[in-house]
Amino acid sequence: MIHCLPRSICSWDYSVSGLSSGAALVEYDWLTEQGRIDVAQEHYDIRKHGALSGHWSLEHDGRSVAEAHKPSALFRTFEISSIDDWALTLQAESAFHRAFELIHERQVVGRICPAHAFTRRATIQCDDGVPEHVQLFAFWLVGLSWRRNSS
Repeated sequence: MIHCLPRSICSWDYSVSGLSSGAALVEYDWLTEQGRIDVAQEHYDIRKHGALSGHWSLEHDGRSVAEAHKPSALFRTFEISSIDDWALTLQAESAFHRAFELIHERQVVGRICPAHAFTRRATIQCDDGVPEHVQLFAFWLVGLSWRRNSS
């Protein structure tokens, strides 16, 4: 299980532990819907393609390793694809909860859940085959959704 802890009481940035590759840092830019993920010695940038677009890319060494598309502004759903040939749907479990499911070929392969209703602390549980950078990218998108809802 991967544990995600906010870096401070007012921060949307997270320290992540429980990864096989070591500790990670998930960060959001303050004024934009962009950010970064640092895992061990690997650095990933998250770039949004246009202010009103629902398209983000996860980039490592200047090349895209995963992309996310938000098909509808009305629903908390993202379509994620990666160069590892993973095609996932990240969607809220229900309209009333903050937990999200990762779905691959109509099967739930992971969950991202808050520790309880009144916290930003969270856990990530995914099948072993889901690459860790994809799990962290999915968590970054979930955090973005939580951040939007709190505004």
